[in-house]
Amino acid sequence: MAKRLGLTASLALLSFAAVLGATGAAAALPPRTSHADAPGIDWFPGNVEAAFAAAKRANKPVFLYWGAKWCPPCQQLKSSVFSRSDFIAKTKQFVAVYLDGDDPGAQRWGETFHVSGYPTVVVLRADQREITRISGGIDLSLYADLLDAALGDVEPLSDVLATLKQNPASLSAAQCRRLAYYNWDVADFSALDKESIAASLAQNADTCAGLSPIERARFTVISAALAPTPQTVAAVSSIVADPAISLRVADALEDLGDTFYAAVQDLGTADAAKFQHNWSIVMVGIADDARVIDADQLVALGKNLELIKHFAADHVVPADLAAQARARVAAALEKKMDAYVRAGVVNSASFVYDQLGDDAAEYAMLEAELATAKAPYYYMVDLGDIEEKRGHTSEALAWYARAYRESRGIATRFQWGCTYLQALLRLAPQDRARIRRIGLEVIGELDGPDRIQARTRRRLEKLDESLRQWSEAQHATSAIRALHARMSVLCARLPGQDSGLASCRKFLQSAG
Repeated sequence: MAKRLGLTASLALLSFAAVLGATGAAAALPPRTSHADAPGIDWFPGNVEAAFAAAKRANKPVFLYWGAKWCPPCQQLKSSVFSRSDFIAKTKQFVAVYLDGDDPGAQRWGETFHVSGYPTVVVLRADQREITRISGGIDLSLYADLLDAALGDVEPLSDVLATLKQNPASLSAAQCRRLAYYNWDVADFSALDKESIAASLAQNADTCAGLSPIERARFTVISAALAPTPQTVAAVSSIVADPAISLRVADALEDLGDTFYAAVQDLGTADAAKFQHNWSIVMVGIADDARVIDADQLVALGKNLELIKHFAADHVVPADLAAQARARVAAALEKKMDAYVRAGVVNSASFVYDQLGDDAAEYAMLEAELATAKAPYYYMVDLGDIEEKRGHTSEALAWYARAYRESRGIATRFQWGCTYLQALLRLAPQDRARIRRIGLEVIGELDGPDRIQARTRRRLEKLDESLRQWSEAQHATSAIRALHARMSVLCARLPGQDSGLASCRKFLQSAG
């Protein structure tokens, strides 16, 4: 299961082509009246389709929040952003829609708006065309300002991205600023698109008019995160060396990872050492900043350890730094906090433990959380993953099975079921009877309209690939035929206009 930073990788996966395309209509959701876990915002009480109709009548944009009850970063967003009085006040100028990924039909809306990962915040026009999407990790004081900017510039994002692709020098200051704060980390581009967009953003760091040094730095860092080049790596090195800038673009810096770190090492030993020194100053500064929430402090701590581990010859964090990190995690966990805040802290603590390679500490922490967590099945997958790394096959499978058994929600049950089934394919490939039984059960989670879109569609595609590989290795033709037959029944029940029908038919189409 993805940790806090893993969420960035598993957030809404959309293609560049999809963003440039127009959105279509989607099925309505049943009415909802309240959201006790984010009570300050005046959430629209009806379904999504009705919300857009209301937005058109009121001449307002739509503020769409896409999340899930079990998602720790979602709870963190609610507790740190949605509770701010300035943010709540700004949302009154929008029609605010709270879309849970397990709502009936929610995955179809996710497909429509190209959102998949939780949490995603998208601002859209009343005609359903996207204006922008907002990152979950930026300076909290910026959120209200970004909503103001969305109100003042409602040009569809597809038009802005087309300009970025075709003639970036013609972008206005407002367009440039929107791109500087766009949530790029929820995009899944091809390698070619990444290079093209990264080059345009790097160019805009120099050519966009009216941008602040902070916004120019964001362009450079985002470009390096998408597709690092020697030029952008050197430019990011300069940004990291300037705390006045780097501390203000920390959310973008935290999206940098192994590919970028390797590019830094290519600069040479001396430059890499200098970068590591400056990176540590920035990340430790964030981790020690009392104005930063505990979960984000731990993420900064983990990002510092991640780079240290990457640069170390043995890829191990030094013992003294590891001890300090464990003490910081322990201090954060000892604090009294509500369940939503704690979910974010625990997720960030898991990320730190991952960098330390301290499976024992992470296991103990997660197991202790089961008694009080609002969605304990979320942690059970992590516990299964740790047992799998330890080589404890039966224990790992027991956790994966329990997580699936206790999970709740249409899309969630399919996700956790896929996790369990894929674990069986890895750890017990010869247990054909159990794989067949669980496979039929997991596929049964898709029985109903508007279920094979967005997150669920991507999960199904990965499961299809895993099952094909397993069938070829184990010669399990009969089991695959049974799964194919079950899926065929489900496909036959779907209405002709269901956008998941093509994916349904594709699943194991060559079986037997």
